[in-house]
Amino acid sequence: MSLDKYRQQLEQQQVLLEERLERTAKHLYRREEPYSADFAEQVVEVENNEVVERLDEDAKVELAAIKQALTRIENGSYGTCTQCAEPINPERLEAVPHAPLCIACSNKQ
Repeated sequence: MSLDKYRQQLEQQQVLLEERLERTAKHLYRREEPYSADFAEQVVEVENNEVVERLDEDAKVELAAIKQALTRIENGSYGTCTQCAEPINPERLEAVPHAPLCIACSNKQ
């Protein structure tokens, strides 16, 4: 896959993650409805918030990794392991385009 194809894929994923972060922020921080008066419903609402918080955290981590991958494309180091400087297997990049590590270094962590 060419660098342009990886860049396009990463940029598309970046847009999706930014949209998800907007939705999670709206759910978590701009809540307009009060919590239910029913205690059981409150428990469900709090559990839902915990799930949304986790989705928000995961999206932030993945978005940071995507931005780092885009930076590596720009500076010419994309596709090279950031730890051992060996090439990252193209199949790994196909599966995880923002992967900063080769499989061997990833397994060591």
